[in-house]
Amino acid sequence: MDKQMNVIQQYQISLTTMALLSNRHPQYQTKIIDIEGDFLTDETAREILHRGCLNDCCTYEGRRVATIYFTNYIQKTPILIDEAEGIIAIPTHSPEQDACCWLFLQHLKHVEAVSPTKCIVVFNNLEELVLDVSASTIYEQVKKASVILTRFCSSKQFNFSLNPKVKRSRNKR
Repeated sequence: MDKQMNVIQQYQISLTTMALLSNRHPQYQTKIIDIEGDFLTDETAREILHRGCLNDCCTYEGRRVATIYFTNYIQKTPILIDEAEGIIAIPTHSPEQDACCWLFLQHLKHVEAVSPTKCIVVFNNLEELVLDVSASTIYEQVKKASVILTRFCSSKQFNFSLNPKVKRSRNKR
C-alpha cells in the first residue's frame, strides 16, 4: 500500500527525515521520505540540506569542507546536518549527479544486495528503498558517516548491518 504524497513548500530536516530522492519532474525536484509521510517539493535536495545546515549555524559547503579537513573524505562526502541530534546525510552518488539521493544515518537498519549495481536499503521502521547503487557503496558510505558521528557527535550510537541472514517480507518503495 502506497503512502499519500503531499506537496510541501519548505521542508525542514529533522530526526524524522529518512531520505531525500531526486525527482524527475518539471516542478517537484525532490521526493522526501519521512516517518510522518512522503512529500514532494520544488526545492532541490542541496537547498534542503543547505537550510538544514544553516539551522545549526553552518553552511552546506562549510560542513563539507570541515568533514574533508578532519576525515579526508573528498568524494561522496557525508554531511553533518545537526551536531546535537546527530543528523548525518549520506549521498549515494556524487551530489552533482542526478541519481544522487541522500540517506539519513539515524534511520538505516541494513542494506541487502540485489545485484552488483542495485541494493535494498532497509530503514529502522522496516520500510525499504530500492536504489541503483551497489550494497558495498552504501556500506562504505555508512562507514564514513559513522566516523563523522564518532568525531563530531560522541554521545550518539548507531547499529547497521550488511546483508543480514534474517529473511522477512518486503515493503518496497
